Amino acid sequence: MPPFSLPLKLKNPLLLLLVLSMYVQSASGDLLDFSTNDTVTITAENAWEDEQKDVIHFSGQFELRAPDWSLLAESAIVYGKLDNPDKVVLMGNPAMVFFLRDTSKNQPGSPDENVTSSKLEEPNNSKLSIEGSATKIEYFRATNKLKMIGSATLKRKDNMLTSETIEYDVDTDKYSASGKGGINIQVMPKF
Repeated sequence: MPPFSLPLKLKNPLLLLLVLSMYVQSASGDLLDFSTNDTVTITAENAWEDEQKDVIHFSGQFELRAPDWSLLAESAIVYGKLDNPDKVVLMGNPAMVFFLRDTSKNQPGSPDENVTSSKLEEPNNSKLSIEGSATKIEYFRATNKLKMIGSATLKRKDNMLTSETIEYDVDTDKYSASGKGGINIQVMPKF
């Protein structure tokens, strides 16, 4: 059986072209390889349209790479336009999210001061990586919020949070965590 198959119900010829171009692209690469030039790249073994408009299902090694964020999972459901989804639901063991923030843009008076997180910025570092993993992740792109469920982990700068459930606001760098077994925070001290 080939690693990629299209269901017969695929109605949109543009989607067919996108899915075929995704199949041709290599799925290999570093986990933190982000797309360049505002390109969103999606790869998976299978893709199909839902009965609902602008809902696409992916299965088998799903990867979505954008200039400042990436998603990896065994399967995913994308709600909204592929180049700017409203919501993405990831399932995997674990599913993973990565955010790269340019903290140099977030200086007071900067035109983009409200776009990126300032809580974690460091004067010498203009790039900041935030990583999350869980069995299920819901990423609400419109509000830049995450809900991670099942063995959830959030890594930021010099700390790591683990819990059964973590909700995280990427823009404000605020989280809430709860669940069976409580929470665990590991902080790397500065010397």
